[in-house]
This record gives sequence, structure tokens and C-alpha cells, in this order.
Amino acid sequence: MINENILVLKNIKKSFGETLALDEVNLSICRGEVHVVCGENGAGKSTLMNILVGIHKPDAGKIIFKGKEIKISDPLVASSIGIGMVHQHFTLVPSMSVAENMFLGHHLRYFKFFSNYQKMIKSAGALIDKYNFALDPEATVSNLSVGQRQRVEILKALVFDAKLLILDEPTAVLTPPEVDELLKVISNLRNAGSTVVFITHKLREVKVISDRVTILRNGKKISTLTTSSVTEKEIARDMVGRDVFLIGRENFQEARTFGKNILQIENISISNSSARLLLDNIDLNVREGEILGIAGVDGNGQTELAEAIAGLIPIQAGAIKLCGSDITKESVASRQDLGLGFVPEDRLDRGLSQNMSIAENMAATNYVRAGILKRGLINQGLLESFTKKGIKQFDIRGAKPNLLVRSLSGGNMQKVVLAREFFRKPKALVISQPTRGLDIGASEFVYSEIIAAADRGSAILLISSELSEIFALSDRIAVIYSGRIMKILNQEHANEELVGTLMNGGKD
Repeated sequence: MINENILVLKNIKKSFGETLALDEVNLSICRGEVHVVCGENGAGKSTLMNILVGIHKPDAGKIIFKGKEIKISDPLVASSIGIGMVHQHFTLVPSMSVAENMFLGHHLRYFKFFSNYQKMIKSAGALIDKYNFALDPEATVSNLSVGQRQRVEILKALVFDAKLLILDEPTAVLTPPEVDELLKVISNLRNAGSTVVFITHKLREVKVISDRVTILRNGKKISTLTTSSVTEKEIARDMVGRDVFLIGRENFQEARTFGKNILQIENISISNSSARLLLDNIDLNVREGEILGIAGVDGNGQTELAEAIAGLIPIQAGAIKLCGSDITKESVASRQDLGLGFVPEDRLDRGLSQNMSIAENMAATNYVRAGILKRGLINQGLLESFTKKGIKQFDIRGAKPNLLVRSLSGGNMQKVVLAREFFRKPKALVISQPTRGLDIGASEFVYSEIIAAADRGSAILLISSELSEIFALSDRIAVIYSGRIMKILNQEHANEELVGTLMNGGKD
């Protein structure tokens, strides 16, 4: 029975300069429960949890853990008292193995168990099997998929049996099957008596996994609710402060017409260094004003398709055309100049320069178009006003033009990328995982912007692992499996059962 508090936070306040991130937040976590903390991007969720693990220090308030008031000066102190956290951005060493990353920083503590490498591999393998994470403990992290890397991050926290485990949006980069597996793991941890704090903005996850949910908005606690007694709609209303309606293409009854082919993918193929086909004779076209959705489980060629179109990786066969012109051998910059926009799935490695300001990142592909750069000189006033417009329009929380982009939350980083590409009004726009890491209110806005771009005549190739997103936005749906297009369906002829079957290599 859940009744004893393992953690109590009293009147926690935190400011960053003039920005009030947390405003006298109170929170209690019961021993043995899964407690979801949710809210929009910038609501204060991650800041609150970072205080718990010693990354930030509160300006005021008390932390009471297992009945005693404590001061958490740094993450090592948090770990030593039994508080572990899985962060939404990876902290792995790519050149090391899965096992080495799992036990990184704890080798001396566990030296007697790991006197040689093989013993460490064996111990890591046992833990991987225990949590059913399907990883090779000897695999080099740089060779893992995004979803696999996330599992390593989770194992790093689980491996030492923390008394309180904090998961900061751990499903943001996982495929739907991986999400389901993670939720099962969390449920098993609860059944074994563990306490889990789960940060998310995904309402399905809130309802499936949590006992209680605390909602933050603009740095303030809005409510703590028993999950079974509230609906997703009620949770969303507390998160956003209003009723939320996700706009989709299916909401419009009038017939839509499309113009000429804008983006043409003509029988392209890509192989890796081992000669394995990553894309196999892909043939697609996207028309003016059309949204073509690509549905598939992550790892089936979507990343390679998007990056090939953007010019980030070469193709071995076929051609890519934009408005009838062959751009197969054009540079990334040339493709941008010709009217191609690109929102990558990995905003940190591909979408942003973390050590540059928000203004520099947002203007990166807009200097000339927006009139910011003339005769080799940057107009700082125009740069600032351009950035402020993007910050306001896309509601980038806690943002100022000169602030380094790395200081933003993951969701707000994503908004910087989206603002930059949408402001260009591209002829064709390749969007990969546009709402990954975004809350429900931000997703609503992004959906409306995607539809508005299509209505202006942009040809949009939408890649998403969220089937609900594909169905809501797409005029046609192309299903990809093992680097091949299984079938292209008109929206009215598609259903989740059929698409799901095709996504797993089945036939219709």
C-alpha cells in the first residue's frame, strides 16, 4: 500500500538570472509509487529534478528524503544516498562498450567484482537480461541506434538499485515497442517496491504507468491528481491552461488538390561499408501542397532517407530532384538555396550548434533571405529582432537571442530548429520526428504550422515513429520496412492495423 512519503519538497524556488524557473513548488513522493511529473516544455520539470540530483541548488525551500532534511551539493551526493537519474540527453562515451558505460565512474567502488574485463561483461550481460533490454554488453556505443543508447542510459541508473529513480523523458527517442517494454520494466520495479519519478508530457504514458501525477505550469505546481480518477483531457487542460485540440488534415472535409511534383526520389539506393542495403530502390514523389508521411519502426531506413535528401550522406544509385532540377550531387548549402528545408531527427548532432547562441542557430540558414547579412556584414539589430520574432511565435521558453542554445530544454531546442526551417518558407520540407520531446501544447502548434506550410504550397515529407502523428497529418502514407517502401496508401484507405502489418514486413 502506498502511503509513506520517501521524498518531500517544500517551497522550492529557483531562478536563472531574471527568469523564475520554480515558484515555491511543493511535491511529495510516496514510497513504492510511480509518480509522473508533467507539464509543457519550460514548465520547470527538469529543473526540479536537477535540484534533486545536485545539478542545481535551490534558492529557497527544503528537501526531505526518507524523513531527514538533506542538502544535495552534487550528483555524487545524490547517488550516495540512493537517488539516481536518467537524463533526456545522452551522457555516454561513444568509444566505450555498453558494459564500460554502465559501470563508468563506479569501477573503484566495484573493483572487487570487476578485477577483469570479462567479469564486468558477464555482470553487465546479466543485468541486460534481467531488464530485457536486448543489448550486446561488448558492443561499442557509437554503433548503437538512438533507442539502444537510451537503454544504456537507463541501465546506468538501474544497475546500482537506486532507492528513488528519476527518469527524465526517457521515451523521447524510443520506438513504440521500446516504449512499451520500458513501461513494463517500470511496472516491474514498482511491483518490487521501487519508487520511480517519471517526467513526461505524453498523456498515454501518464495514464498507463503512473499512480499519481503532478502538473507544473510556468514554474508553479498546478495540481497533484490520482491518475485513475482523471482523464487525459483534464490532465492536458491543467498542463496548458486551456482545452487542447490537436489539428489534423482529417479535420478538414473539403477536397484537397495538389500541384506539380516538387520533391522526386527516383530509385535511390544506399549501402553501408559492409555492403548491406540501407535503402533499396526507393521511389517517391511529393506534390505541391501535399504531406507525404513515412511510417515505419525506427531503424528501417528513415534516417538515411532524410539525410540523403538533405545531402548529408551520398547515394549509390538513383536521383533526387527538386522542382525538376537534379540535386543529387549538390551540396547541403546549395540544396538549401534551391528551396529545401530539413528538420533532422537528432537536433543535437544534426540540427544545432550547442556552443552557439539561439540567434546564431536560428539565423543559420536565414542570413541572406531575412536581410540580416549584407555585403558580408551582419546587422545585429535585424538579427536580434528576427530571433525575438521566432522566440515569440514558437513560444521558446526561457530564451533570449544571446543565450547559448545548449541552456534550453530539449523541447525548446527542437522549437529553435523548427522556427529556423519554417521561417524559410521552403519549396520542399523534410521533417523527421518533428514533435519528439515536445509537449501537447507545442505539438498542437507544430501540427498547425506543418499544415499551414502545406497550404502555402510546400511539399512536405513527414517522417515520424508516432502513428497517430502520421495519420493526423498525412495526405498519403508510405510504409517503409528494411529499407524498402512496402506500399503507398491514400489516407482514406489506410488504417492502423494495415499500416502496422506493413511496418513489420507483412503483406496487406
